[in-house]
Amino acid sequence: MWDSDANEMQTVIEAALGPEAGAYDMHFRPMFGGIMAYTHGRPFASLSNAGIAVKLSTDQKVSLEKSGGYALRYQPDDPPSKSYMVIPLVIVEAGGKALTEWLKTSMNHCKSLTLKKCKPRKKKAAKA
Repeated sequence: MWDSDANEMQTVIEAALGPEAGAYDMHFRPMFGGIMAYTHGRPFASLSNAGIAVKLSTDQKVSLEKSGGYALRYQPDDPPSKSYMVIPLVIVEAGGKALTEWLKTSMNHCKSLTLKKCKPRKKKAAKA
């Protein structure tokens, strides 16, 4: 678990990407006590007490694991995420090229995914 709060992590991501963030149509939304980062309408990073976790392909997850990354777990007894990997704190704190590259890798991966559309809810019939 990290000491940083999600708002600080958002600032770290914005600083790492700088003006390039605009090219990725990046925005943030509060979610479940943390913040979710989006690119082109698709979630790409979870910012929480677990750290900065990015959505990656299988090959990319293996590569990040070699650099010290690990599967996201919000709580120690939670099952590991199948798609999100936590970027190691040493990479985040360095705030350099490695962090920027992992963020871009995640955003490019997510940009290639099909955007899921929510189905409209059926209206309930009015009671007489």
